[in-house]
Amino acid sequence: MKYLFYQVDVFTNTPFGGNPLAVFMDGDGLTDEAMQKIAKEMNLSETTFILSPGKLLADFSIRIFTPEKELSFAGHPTLGTAHILRETGKVPMGDHIIKLAMKAGIINVIQKHKENLLFMVQRLPEFRLPLNYAKEISDILGISKSFINSSSYPIQIVSTGLPVLMVPIISLNALKKITVDINKLKKILANLGTDIIYVFTQQTIHSNASIHSRAFAPDLGISEDPATGSAAGAMGAYLFKNKVISNHACKNICIEQGYQMGRPSSLHVEVEQEDNEIKSILVGGESVTVIEGWVNI
Repeated sequence: MKYLFYQVDVFTNTPFGGNPLAVFMDGDGLTDEAMQKIAKEMNLSETTFILSPGKLLADFSIRIFTPEKELSFAGHPTLGTAHILRETGKVPMGDHIIKLAMKAGIINVIQKHKENLLFMVQRLPEFRLPLNYAKEISDILGISKSFINSSSYPIQIVSTGLPVLMVPIISLNALKKITVDINKLKKILANLGTDIIYVFTQQTIHSNASIHSRAFAPDLGISEDPATGSAAGAMGAYLFKNKVISNHACKNICIEQGYQMGRPSSLHVEVEQEDNEIKSILVGGESVTVIEGWVNI
């Protein structure tokens, strides 16, 4: 059997930037084992498979796989899959709300501001208690403990669908010096019940950016991720709760990521608020299709 797929770069409008994603158009005939093998073969951060929604009130169901395991939710696969569905005419362009069913639930994707800028509505955030792990994490990241800005902002796990370990770093230069000890990182993330560590600084390359970030998820088969949509939503919630930036600035957050990998990415986050409470979190970005092909199984 031949299966049609597209490769799309997400959180960029330039080919070979952003975070690459493989999208398979017809996953209904594939077993779980076949999907996992295909994702391992594609060797990208994630691969998605589009399926019929069945009785679910959605346009399509999707399943998301890293090279190592299936995920219940992820950011750039959601937006990249929606981009391909629009581009191939499977769903209407314009203001049609795309409803994608996945293991975490039904995620809505909407167009905002301009045609190729899509946003997903993420779950409301869950915050765990701050962690006193600066020394352990600095050892794992290969930097001085003084480079972790835990005296100003907490080391904390936040989730808007996937739990993410947030670590504040004092400067862009310090963030660039990070060299991860993969084995130690795997152990601490497993102990904390998360797959992703997300380090960030308020020092940025571009003046319109709010923060600069890096993400590492070794147990997912991702040594470093060029753009992490699920973490971006959690980051927006973290910035709001911990008053890292003003409430007004949280309505229009821009995150730089992927620069150390040569894949510059731009992620947009909008934290919608009412009476000083988060009412919704939207994460968005542009996408560009770079490859169309077939896989023989």
